[in-house]
Amino acid sequence: MLTTSDDVIRVPRLWAVVGILTTPAAIGLLVFLRRYRGADRTAMALGVLVGIGLCAAAGLAWFQRRFGGTEMSRRRLQWIGFRCGAVAGVCAGAVAVILLAIRWAIDQMGGPVGEQFIPAFLRALMALWVEMFTGLPAYLAVGIVVGSLLGLGIAEAIGACSRRVPAASSPKRGQPGGLAAP
Repeated sequence: MLTTSDDVIRVPRLWAVVGILTTPAAIGLLVFLRRYRGADRTAMALGVLVGIGLCAAAGLAWFQRRFGGTEMSRRRLQWIGFRCGAVAGVCAGAVAVILLAIRWAIDQMGGPVGEQFIPAFLRALMALWVEMFTGLPAYLAVGIVVGSLLGLGIAEAIGACSRRVPAASSPKRGQPGGLAAP
């Protein structure tokens, strides 16, 4: 049975989904740190994908901890997915940059000079910041838009898996104990 945006649903438990999403993100992180050079295009793409996976897993874990098993309207679920997706989009970009700086610092440690990790990491982070500064507004805007759409899609998937709460057991808007406006 399809539900409308005003219907009240019970949010399912999502710990299994969090675990399933964390597994490929962790494998991607290990592959990224062991296999690729920092300036490789594949490493950059893998860094972004790992950042997306880690931020999505962290966001779903937070959502599960806060809202798992509770009742809410579908509209509220969509709004939460939209907002959290926007934050996760920015987070994914930041994680990708930090992962690239870590990879470059690891590369520097294995070089002929054998530089220490912290100075190499900070130098790589500053170099990435200078290189990305001109495109930063566009990078953030794309992260926010893509993250918002992904968060909205995840919220819709959660809503599709949720059970509708019968109307008799849930208070309506405007009644004492009813739902607040989103």
